[in-house]
Amino acid sequence: MKTILLTNDDGFYSRGLTALQAELEKTHRVWVVAPDREMSAISMALTLNRPLRINSIAENVFAVNGTTSDCINIALQKILPARPDFVVSGMNLGENLSEDIFFSGTVGGAFSGHLYGIPSLAVSLIAGLGQAHGQEFDFAAGARITSRVLDLLLDHAHDHVIYNLNIPFPNSGKVAVTALGSKRYTPDIIERTDPRGRRYYWIGTGMPNYQGQDGSDVWAVQNGHVSLSIIKYDLNSREERERLAETFSAFRL
Repeated sequence: MKTILLTNDDGFYSRGLTALQAELEKTHRVWVVAPDREMSAISMALTLNRPLRINSIAENVFAVNGTTSDCINIALQKILPARPDFVVSGMNLGENLSEDIFFSGTVGGAFSGHLYGIPSLAVSLIAGLGQAHGQEFDFAAGARITSRVLDLLLDHAHDHVIYNLNIPFPNSGKVAVTALGSKRYTPDIIERTDPRGRRYYWIGTGMPNYQGQDGSDVWAVQNGHVSLSIIKYDLNSREERERLAETFSAFRL
């Protein structure tokens, strides 16, 4: 029996997480360590300016008053008795495609597991691409799909990449291994005035612009396929370093 560490950015009470927990517990040993409230769009943020507290909710279920990355760090160093075989972050209520990976708390949770050298999977549900409200998610079906994908990954996954799973509804039943497409935002900045006459602002997502060639994650979900992407962070692009070195070859201060 494999050990799975489960987290999310929607909070430990999220129906996406509880459905996935129930499904994975059929075949795996599952530990849940998740934020005690929604922590969307926080990427890999850590809480540094206040103490963190762990609340035991049920057997092997813990809520932390911090971010998704806080949860992974605390789980691996203070809660779990041994290193898990896999980290799963989700199921997020809404897509995490393309540029979403840079600020997604769901993907941030998977990346935090990756930093410990543990194979990690981020999972997101999609019901109406680009719709921010009124979505109807099929939690049970999403959990079953995730479990089947995870069973394959457990025997074939690597710890030097992050896996990103997006499950649209309805879907074709096909899992497409995809590259990242493009999803660009122009956020809505809404200006209001409080009762004392002071301005304040809300930042919204606006309407994303989706672009994806055949084989991209955007293309896959637009065509009703489940998208499984590999995220590999290359912070030392050889091609770009060589181009920059040529530019600066004759430069002197």
